[in-house]
Amino acid sequence: MKLKYYPIGTTVILLLFLLPFITYSQNNVKVIDVKNNQVSLSNGNVVVDLDILLNGVEVTTNNQLVLTPIIRTDAGQTQDLPQIIINGNKRNNLYKRSLVLNGLQSDPTVYGVLHAKKKNVFETISYQASTPFEPWMKNASLYLIEDLCGCGGSGKEFYGKLIADKIGLQGPAVQRYVPAVNFVIPPKEEKKERAEIGEAYLVFEQSKWDILPKLFDNRAELAKIESSLNYVKEEPTAIITGISIKAYASPEGKYEENLELSKKRAKSLLDYIHKNHKLSSGIEVYSEGFGEDWDRLVGLVEADSKLENKDQIVHIIRTVGIFDGREKQLMDLAGGRPYLYMLDNLFPRLRRSDYYIEYTVPTFSLEKGKALLKTKPEMLSLSEMYQIANTYPKGSDAFNEVFEIAREEYPEDVIANVNAAAVAIMNNDYESAGEFLEKYKNEPAVWNNLGVVYMHERRIEEAENYLQKAKKAGVKEANSNLEILAGVKTALEEYENNKSVYESY
Repeated sequence: MKLKYYPIGTTVILLLFLLPFITYSQNNVKVIDVKNNQVSLSNGNVVVDLDILLNGVEVTTNNQLVLTPIIRTDAGQTQDLPQIIINGNKRNNLYKRSLVLNGLQSDPTVYGVLHAKKKNVFETISYQASTPFEPWMKNASLYLIEDLCGCGGSGKEFYGKLIADKIGLQGPAVQRYVPAVNFVIPPKEEKKERAEIGEAYLVFEQSKWDILPKLFDNRAELAKIESSLNYVKEEPTAIITGISIKAYASPEGKYEENLELSKKRAKSLLDYIHKNHKLSSGIEVYSEGFGEDWDRLVGLVEADSKLENKDQIVHIIRTVGIFDGREKQLMDLAGGRPYLYMLDNLFPRLRRSDYYIEYTVPTFSLEKGKALLKTKPEMLSLSEMYQIANTYPKGSDAFNEVFEIAREEYPEDVIANVNAAAVAIMNNDYESAGEFLEKYKNEPAVWNNLGVVYMHERRIEEAENYLQKAKKAGVKEANSNLEILAGVKTALEEYENNKSVYESY
C-alpha cells in the first residue's frame, strides 16, 4: 500500500545501506517488519526510503497505532520524521471528525493515515520522507517508534526498534537493487540409508568384559543406546538394517592384551543389545576392537588446559613407536605427573564403545515430511526438504526455515549450502552467505550466488568473474545480476570522480 509521499529533490545522490531484514516484535509475535530500507542525500536533505510490513498487528476499534521514524544519535540528538497513523474503526471516525472541526481535509504533518477495517492489519506501506541534513546526522541511527495507544505522553509508553545503525551518509552512489539468487533442485535419494551414532563409556571390572549395568554409571551409558534404538523405532516406517560396535582401550598395560580386551568387550556389548532388545533376525551385526586409541589421546591432550608438558607428550606419541618405549617415556616425563594426570582424567575417556544403528526410511509424503521436519529432520532427504520449502511462499519464514534446517542436517553438501546462501542473501545476511559458499568456489552451482555476495562487498572484478562463469554455465539469474553489476560499476566510477563533492556534506 502506498500512502502519500513527501516531495523531495529530483537529483538524488543515493547512498545505499543494505541492512538486514529487521523483525519488529510485539508480545513475542512478529507483527511489524521493515525491509528495503535505504538512506540517501538529496540537495542537502536526508531521504529515508523503506517498506513497513504490518503482519497482523492488532488495532482494535477504539485504538490507534502511531509509527514514527526517528533519526537519533547516542548523544540524544533527534529528528522526527512524519508519522504513519493506523486507526481502528471508531477511532478513524473520531479522527476524521476532528479534521472537519479544524477545517482540514488532511493533516499536513502526517505522512499518511490507514483505516484498519479489521482487528488484525496486513499491509505493506511504502514510506519515503525527507528532512534537512545536519552534520550530526552522519553518526546517527534510524529508529522506528511505535505508540500503541496513540496517546503521546512522556515517551515512556513508546517502544523503539533500530532499523538502520550508524547511517553514515557517505559512500558510493549505488542504486537500490534486488539481486537474483538461484536455488538448486537436489537429486532424488533413491535409497535413504541413515544411522544413529553415539558413544558409550561403559565401566568393566579389571581384565573382564561382562556388561554390569549396576557398575558405576553403566545404566546411563546403556540408556544412550536404548534411546537411539527407540528414536529409530518411533518412526514405524524405519527399518533397522544393522548394528555395529567398535570398542577402544586406554594405553596402560600391554598392547596385545588391550587389543584383545577391546574385541571381547565390543562383542559382549553387541550380545547384550541383542538379548535385551527385540531386534529382527535379519539385522546385520558387527563388532570390532581397536585396542589403544592414541589418536583420540592426542586430541584430548591438545584440548586440555590443565595438563602440563603438552608439547612433549604429543611429541613422544608421534615420534616414539608403541613397541619402542612410548608409554615408558610418558611415565618418566616430568617426574610422572603428566602421566598420572592423564591416567585419572584422560584415559577413562578413551575406554569407549562407538555404536552405529543403521536403518532405512522410505520417501515421505509432503504432510508426513512436514511433521518429521520438526522432530526427525535427518530422516528426510534434501529433495524432500526442497519440495516442502516450495509449498510455502518464497521468502516467507517457513520457506527460509526449511533451507536452514537442510544445511544443518547436511552441512557439507554443496546444494544445501547454495540454497541456504540464497535464503541468507534474501535476508541481507551476506556474511553468512559468504561463509556457506567460499569453500565451494569451484562448483558451478555456487557461482551466481557467490557473485552476488562479492557485488555486495564491492569486490567488482571477482563478482563479474563469477557471474560471467555462472552465465556460461546456464544459470539464468546471472543475466539480471550482470545488468545490476553494470549499474553498480557506473555508480562507483561516478562516486570516485566526484568523491570530494559527495563527502563535503
